[in-house]
Amino acid sequence: MAGLHRRKSRVTLHDVAHDAGVSIATVSYVLNKRGSVSEEVRKKVRRSAKNLGYQQNRAARAMKMGRSSIIGLVIPNIENPFFATLAQSVLLESQRRNYQVFLVDTEGSHESEEKAMQGLVAQGVDGIIVFPIDDSALKSAKSDQLPVVVLDRDTPNLDLVQAEYYAGGRKLAEHLQALGHKRFGMLEGPQVVTSARDRSRGFLDGLSKTSKIVWQQEHPFSMELSKSAEALLKKNNVSAIFCGNDLIALAAIAYLKNNDIRVPQDVSVTGFDDIQFARMMSPTLTTVHMPVAKMGVEAVNVLIRRLEETEAERTRSRIVLDVELIVRESTAPI
Repeated sequence: MAGLHRRKSRVTLHDVAHDAGVSIATVSYVLNKRGSVSEEVRKKVRRSAKNLGYQQNRAARAMKMGRSSIIGLVIPNIENPFFATLAQSVLLESQRRNYQVFLVDTEGSHESEEKAMQGLVAQGVDGIIVFPIDDSALKSAKSDQLPVVVLDRDTPNLDLVQAEYYAGGRKLAEHLQALGHKRFGMLEGPQVVTSARDRSRGFLDGLSKTSKIVWQQEHPFSMELSKSAEALLKKNNVSAIFCGNDLIALAAIAYLKNNDIRVPQDVSVTGFDDIQFARMMSPTLTTVHMPVAKMGVEAVNVLIRRLEETEAERTRSRIVLDVELIVRESTAPI
Protein backbone atom coordinates (compact mmCIF):
# COMPACT_ATOMS: atom_id res chain seq x y z
CA MET A 1 0.00 0.00 0.00
CA ALA A 2 2.86 2.34 0.73
CA GLY A 3 3.77 2.30 -2.94
CA LEU A 4 0.39 3.80 -3.79
CA HIS A 5 1.26 6.97 -1.85
CA ARG A 6 4.70 7.48 -3.40
CA ARG A 7 4.85 10.48 -5.73
CA LYS A 8 7.48 11.45 -8.23
CA SER A 9 9.65 14.26 -6.94
CA ARG A 10 9.07 16.30 -10.07
CA VAL A 11 6.36 16.30 -12.73
CA THR A 12 7.94 16.05 -16.18
CA LEU A 13 6.94 17.11 -19.68
CA HIS A 14 6.27 13.42 -20.36
CA ASP A 15 3.71 13.36 -17.53
CA VAL A 16 1.90 16.43 -18.87
CA ALA A 17 1.95 15.04 -22.42
CA HIS A 18 0.52 11.68 -21.26
CA ASP A 19 -2.23 13.38 -19.24
CA ALA A 20 -3.18 15.73 -22.08
CA GLY A 21 -2.94 13.02 -24.76
CA VAL A 22 -0.45 14.97 -26.88
CA SER A 23 3.23 14.74 -27.78
CA ILE A 24 6.06 16.05 -25.62
CA ALA A 25 6.94 18.50 -28.42
CA THR A 26 3.41 19.93 -28.31
CA VAL A 27 3.65 20.44 -24.54
CA SER A 28 6.97 22.21 -25.02
CA TYR A 29 5.49 24.50 -27.69
CA VAL A 30 2.56 25.45 -25.47
CA LEU A 31 4.54 26.08 -22.29
CA ASN A 32 7.25 28.05 -24.11
CA LYS A 33 4.70 29.90 -26.28
CA ARG A 34 6.23 28.68 -29.52
CA GLY A 35 5.08 26.76 -32.58
CA SER A 36 1.65 26.51 -34.15
CA VAL A 37 -0.82 24.89 -31.75
CA SER A 38 -4.61 25.25 -31.73
CA GLU A 39 -6.23 27.12 -28.84
CA GLU A 40 -8.15 23.99 -27.84
CA VAL A 41 -4.91 21.99 -27.44
CA ARG A 42 -3.25 24.89 -25.60
CA LYS A 43 -6.06 24.96 -23.05
CA LYS A 44 -5.86 21.17 -22.62
CA VAL A 45 -2.09 21.26 -22.03
CA ARG A 46 -2.28 24.19 -19.60
CA ARG A 47 -5.06 22.42 -17.69
CA SER A 48 -3.00 19.22 -17.41
CA ALA A 49 0.11 21.15 -16.33
CA LYS A 50 -1.87 22.98 -13.66
CA ASN A 51 -3.63 19.86 -12.36
CA LEU A 52 -0.36 17.94 -12.15
CA GLY A 53 1.50 20.83 -10.54
CA TYR A 54 4.09 21.05 -13.33
CA GLN A 55 6.82 23.66 -12.89
CA GLN A 56 9.27 24.58 -15.61
CA ASN A 57 12.91 23.88 -14.89
CA ARG A 58 14.31 27.30 -15.77
CA ALA A 59 17.92 26.24 -15.43
CA ALA A 60 17.47 23.38 -17.90
CA ARG A 61 15.48 25.58 -20.27
CA ALA A 62 18.14 28.28 -20.14
CA MET A 63 20.90 25.78 -20.87
CA LYS A 64 18.98 24.30 -23.78
CA MET A 65 18.03 27.65 -25.34
CA GLY A 66 21.22 29.49 -24.43
CA ARG A 67 19.21 32.02 -22.39
CA SER A 68 18.66 32.87 -18.74
CA SER A 69 15.03 34.06 -19.09
CA ILE A 70 16.06 37.10 -17.05
CA ILE A 71 15.71 40.75 -18.10
CA GLY A 72 17.73 43.55 -16.54
CA LEU A 73 15.92 46.81 -15.66
CA VAL A 74 17.96 49.93 -14.85
CA ILE A 75 16.18 53.03 -13.49
CA PRO A 76 17.42 56.28 -11.87
CA ASN A 77 15.27 56.42 -8.72
CA ILE A 78 12.71 53.89 -7.43
CA GLU A 79 11.46 56.45 -4.87
CA ASN A 80 10.01 58.52 -7.71
CA PRO A 81 6.41 57.25 -8.20
CA PHE A 82 6.92 57.47 -11.97
CA PHE A 83 9.68 54.86 -11.87
CA ALA A 84 7.86 52.71 -9.33
CA THR A 85 4.92 52.44 -11.74
CA LEU A 86 7.27 51.74 -14.64
CA ALA A 87 9.11 49.00 -12.73
CA GLN A 88 5.85 47.31 -11.76
CA SER A 89 4.67 47.36 -15.38
CA VAL A 90 7.93 45.81 -16.63
CA LEU A 91 7.78 43.17 -13.87
CA LEU A 92 4.18 42.13 -14.59
CA GLU A 93 4.61 41.97 -18.37
CA SER A 94 7.88 40.06 -18.04
CA GLN A 95 6.25 37.50 -15.74
CA ARG A 96 3.41 37.13 -18.23
CA ARG A 97 6.01 36.36 -20.90
CA ASN A 98 7.82 33.87 -18.63
CA TYR A 99 10.76 36.14 -17.82
CA GLN A 100 12.14 37.32 -14.48
CA VAL A 101 13.44 40.85 -13.83
CA PHE A 102 16.70 41.92 -12.20
CA LEU A 103 16.08 45.53 -11.03
CA VAL A 104 18.90 48.03 -10.43
CA ASP A 105 18.35 51.53 -8.97
CA THR A 106 21.27 53.80 -9.92
CA GLU A 107 20.17 56.59 -7.53
CA GLY A 108 20.93 59.19 -10.19
CA SER A 109 24.63 58.29 -10.41
CA HIS A 110 26.32 58.01 -13.82
CA GLU A 111 28.98 55.77 -12.28
CA SER A 112 26.32 53.45 -10.83
CA GLU A 113 24.51 53.40 -14.15
CA GLU A 114 27.68 52.34 -15.97
CA LYS A 115 28.45 49.65 -13.39
CA ALA A 116 24.85 48.41 -13.54
CA MET A 117 25.01 47.92 -17.30
CA GLN A 118 28.34 46.10 -17.12
CA GLY A 119 27.18 44.00 -14.16
CA LEU A 120 24.00 42.86 -15.89
CA VAL A 121 25.95 41.80 -18.96
CA ALA A 122 28.35 39.84 -16.71
CA GLN A 123 25.39 38.20 -14.92
CA GLY A 124 24.19 36.79 -18.23
CA VAL A 125 20.80 38.49 -18.55
CA ASP A 126 19.13 38.03 -21.92
CA GLY A 127 18.63 41.76 -22.47
CA ILE A 128 18.37 45.11 -20.69
CA ILE A 129 15.70 47.80 -20.41
CA VAL A 130 17.26 51.08 -19.24
CA PHE A 131 15.88 54.50 -18.35
CA PRO A 132 19.09 56.58 -18.47
CA ILE A 133 19.73 59.48 -16.10
CA ASP A 134 20.19 61.91 -19.02
CA ASP A 135 21.27 62.05 -22.64
CA SER A 136 24.86 61.04 -21.93
CA ALA A 137 25.95 58.13 -24.11
CA LEU A 138 25.59 54.72 -22.50
CA LYS A 139 29.09 53.33 -22.95
CA SER A 140 28.06 49.80 -21.97
CA ALA A 141 24.81 49.74 -23.95
CA LYS A 142 26.04 47.95 -27.05
CA SER A 143 23.40 46.12 -29.03
CA ASP A 144 26.02 43.73 -30.42
CA GLN A 145 26.56 42.33 -26.90
CA LEU A 146 22.89 41.81 -26.09
CA PRO A 147 19.57 43.54 -26.86
CA VAL A 148 19.07 46.90 -25.12
CA VAL A 149 15.84 48.92 -25.09
CA VAL A 150 16.14 52.55 -23.99
CA LEU A 151 13.24 54.40 -22.39
CA ASP A 152 12.77 58.15 -22.83
CA ARG A 153 16.27 59.05 -24.10
CA ASP A 154 16.83 58.72 -27.86
CA THR A 155 20.12 56.80 -28.10
CA PRO A 156 21.48 56.09 -31.62
CA ASN A 157 21.31 52.46 -32.82
CA LEU A 158 19.33 51.27 -29.77
CA ASP A 159 15.62 50.45 -29.63
CA LEU A 160 13.57 53.28 -28.11
CA VAL A 161 10.23 53.66 -26.30
CA GLN A 162 9.15 57.18 -25.32
CA ALA A 163 6.15 59.50 -25.10
CA GLU A 164 5.16 62.55 -27.16
CA TYR A 165 6.54 65.17 -24.76
CA TYR A 166 6.46 68.07 -27.20
CA ALA A 167 2.72 67.62 -27.80
CA GLY A 168 2.16 67.54 -24.04
CA GLY A 169 3.89 70.90 -23.62
CA ARG A 170 1.74 72.45 -26.33
CA LYS A 171 -1.44 71.09 -24.75
CA LEU A 172 -0.56 72.83 -21.47
CA ALA A 173 0.12 76.15 -23.22
CA GLU A 174 -3.18 75.98 -25.10
CA HIS A 175 -5.10 75.06 -21.95
CA LEU A 176 -3.70 77.94 -19.89
CA GLN A 177 -4.23 80.50 -22.65
CA ALA A 178 -7.82 79.33 -23.07
CA LEU A 179 -8.28 80.27 -19.40
CA GLY A 180 -7.02 83.79 -20.16
CA HIS A 181 -3.45 83.50 -18.84
CA LYS A 182 -0.77 85.61 -20.55
CA ARG A 183 2.05 86.00 -17.98
CA PHE A 184 3.93 82.79 -17.30
CA GLY A 185 6.70 81.43 -15.12
CA MET A 186 8.58 78.23 -15.97
CA LEU A 187 10.23 75.75 -13.62
CA GLU A 188 11.44 73.48 -16.39
CA GLY A 189 13.23 70.18 -15.94
CA PRO A 190 16.99 69.56 -16.46
CA GLN A 191 17.85 70.69 -19.98
CA VAL A 192 20.49 67.96 -20.33
CA VAL A 193 17.50 65.63 -20.82
CA THR A 194 15.81 65.60 -24.23
CA SER A 195 12.35 64.92 -22.82
CA ALA A 196 12.63 67.96 -20.50
CA ARG A 197 13.70 70.14 -23.43
CA ASP A 198 10.83 68.81 -25.55
CA ARG A 199 8.30 69.61 -22.82
CA SER A 200 9.56 73.19 -22.55
CA ARG A 201 9.86 73.62 -26.32
CA GLY A 202 6.29 72.41 -26.83
CA PHE A 203 5.01 74.82 -24.18
CA LEU A 204 6.92 77.80 -25.63
CA ASP A 205 5.86 77.00 -29.20
CA GLY A 206 2.24 76.78 -28.03
CA LEU A 207 2.20 80.34 -26.68
CA SER A 208 0.74 83.17 -28.76
CA LYS A 209 2.57 86.43 -29.47
CA THR A 210 0.52 88.19 -26.78
CA SER A 211 1.76 85.80 -24.06
CA LYS A 212 4.94 86.51 -22.10
CA ILE A 213 7.47 84.41 -20.21
CA VAL A 214 8.23 86.56 -17.16
CA TRP A 215 10.80 84.17 -15.72
CA GLN A 216 12.32 80.80 -16.62
CA GLN A 217 14.31 78.55 -14.27
CA GLU A 218 15.88 75.13 -14.84
CA HIS A 219 15.20 72.74 -11.96
CA PRO A 220 15.96 69.08 -11.08
CA PHE A 221 13.11 66.57 -11.28
CA SER A 222 12.77 66.76 -7.50
CA MET A 223 10.48 67.97 -4.70
CA GLU A 224 13.41 69.82 -3.13
CA LEU A 225 13.00 73.41 -4.37
CA SER A 226 16.15 75.42 -4.99
CA LYS A 227 16.53 78.81 -3.27
CA SER A 228 16.39 80.54 -6.65
CA ALA A 229 13.11 78.77 -7.47
CA GLU A 230 11.64 79.81 -4.14
CA ALA A 231 12.66 83.43 -4.77
CA LEU A 232 10.91 83.41 -8.15
CA LEU A 233 7.74 81.86 -6.76
CA LYS A 234 7.61 84.37 -3.91
CA LYS A 235 7.53 87.30 -6.36
CA ASN A 236 3.96 86.28 -7.30
CA ASN A 237 4.23 88.22 -10.58
CA VAL A 238 2.77 85.63 -12.98
CA SER A 239 -0.71 84.17 -13.37
CA ALA A 240 0.37 80.63 -14.32
CA ILE A 241 3.40 78.40 -13.79
CA PHE A 242 4.57 75.58 -16.04
CA CYS A 243 6.48 72.87 -14.13
CA GLY A 244 8.72 70.30 -15.82
CA ASN A 245 7.16 67.38 -13.93
CA ASP A 246 4.67 66.63 -11.16
CA LEU A 247 7.28 66.51 -8.39
CA ILE A 248 8.36 70.08 -9.14
CA ALA A 249 4.71 71.15 -9.31
CA LEU A 250 3.87 69.54 -5.95
CA ALA A 251 6.82 71.33 -4.33
CA ALA A 252 5.85 74.64 -5.94
CA ILE A 253 2.23 74.41 -4.75
CA ALA A 254 3.32 73.56 -1.19
CA TYR A 255 5.69 76.55 -1.15
CA LEU A 256 3.07 78.92 -2.58
CA LYS A 257 0.50 77.84 0.01
CA ASN A 258 3.00 78.31 2.82
CA ASN A 259 3.51 81.88 1.59
CA ASP A 260 -0.22 82.65 1.41
CA ILE A 261 -0.34 82.53 -2.39
CA ARG A 262 -3.46 80.61 -3.35
CA VAL A 263 -3.62 77.96 -6.08
CA PRO A 264 -5.47 78.41 -8.40
CA GLN A 265 -7.10 81.68 -7.19
CA ASP A 266 -3.85 83.69 -7.32
CA VAL A 267 -1.80 81.52 -9.67
CA SER A 268 -2.44 78.39 -11.73
CA VAL A 269 0.13 75.56 -11.67
CA THR A 270 0.62 72.64 -14.07
CA GLY A 271 2.71 69.47 -13.86
CA PHE A 272 3.74 66.71 -16.23
CA ASP A 273 3.64 62.87 -15.83
CA ASP A 274 0.37 62.34 -13.88
CA ILE A 275 1.85 60.40 -10.98
CA GLN A 276 -0.56 59.02 -8.38
CA PHE A 277 -0.01 61.94 -6.00
CA ALA A 278 -1.29 64.37 -8.66
CA ARG A 279 -4.88 63.31 -8.04
CA MET A 280 -4.51 62.92 -4.27
CA MET A 281 -3.15 66.36 -3.32
CA SER A 282 -5.14 69.53 -2.65
CA PRO A 283 -5.75 71.11 -5.04
CA THR A 284 -5.57 68.19 -7.44
CA LEU A 285 -3.00 68.80 -10.17
CA THR A 286 -3.62 69.69 -13.81
CA THR A 287 -0.98 67.74 -15.68
CA VAL A 288 -0.10 65.69 -18.77
CA HIS A 289 -0.75 61.98 -18.43
CA MET A 290 2.24 59.87 -19.39
CA PRO A 291 1.41 56.28 -20.47
CA VAL A 292 4.01 54.92 -18.02
CA ALA A 293 2.55 51.44 -17.68
CA LYS A 294 2.21 51.12 -21.45
CA MET A 295 5.83 52.24 -21.88
CA GLY A 296 6.91 49.35 -19.65
CA VAL A 297 4.81 46.83 -21.57
CA GLU A 298 6.07 48.06 -24.94
CA ALA A 299 9.69 47.94 -23.74
CA VAL A 300 9.34 44.29 -22.67
CA ASN A 301 7.65 43.35 -25.94
CA VAL A 302 10.31 45.09 -28.04
CA LEU A 303 13.07 43.36 -26.08
CA ILE A 304 11.57 39.88 -26.37
CA ARG A 305 10.84 40.40 -30.04
CA ARG A 306 14.49 41.35 -30.49
CA LEU A 307 15.54 38.13 -28.72
CA GLU A 308 13.42 35.99 -31.00
CA GLU A 309 14.22 37.52 -34.40
CA THR A 310 17.01 36.58 -36.76
CA GLU A 311 19.96 38.79 -37.70
CA ALA A 312 18.37 39.55 -41.07
CA GLU A 313 15.16 40.82 -39.43
CA ARG A 314 16.87 43.36 -37.20
CA THR A 315 15.76 46.95 -37.75
CA ARG A 316 15.71 49.58 -35.02
CA SER A 317 12.38 49.99 -33.19
CA ARG A 318 11.26 53.51 -32.24
CA ILE A 319 7.90 53.65 -30.45
CA VAL A 320 6.41 57.04 -29.51
CA LEU A 321 3.24 56.96 -27.38
CA ASP A 322 0.54 59.63 -27.18
CA VAL A 323 0.00 61.75 -24.06
CA GLU A 324 -3.21 63.26 -22.65
CA LEU A 325 -4.00 66.57 -20.95
CA ILE A 326 -5.65 66.01 -17.55
CA VAL A 327 -7.44 69.11 -16.24
CA ARG A 328 -7.92 69.27 -12.49
CA GLU A 329 -8.20 71.90 -9.74
CA SER A 330 -4.77 73.58 -9.89
CA THR A 331 -5.70 75.65 -12.97
CA ALA A 332 -8.56 78.13 -13.28
CA PRO A 333 -9.57 81.20 -15.34
CA ILE A 334 -7.53 84.28 -14.57
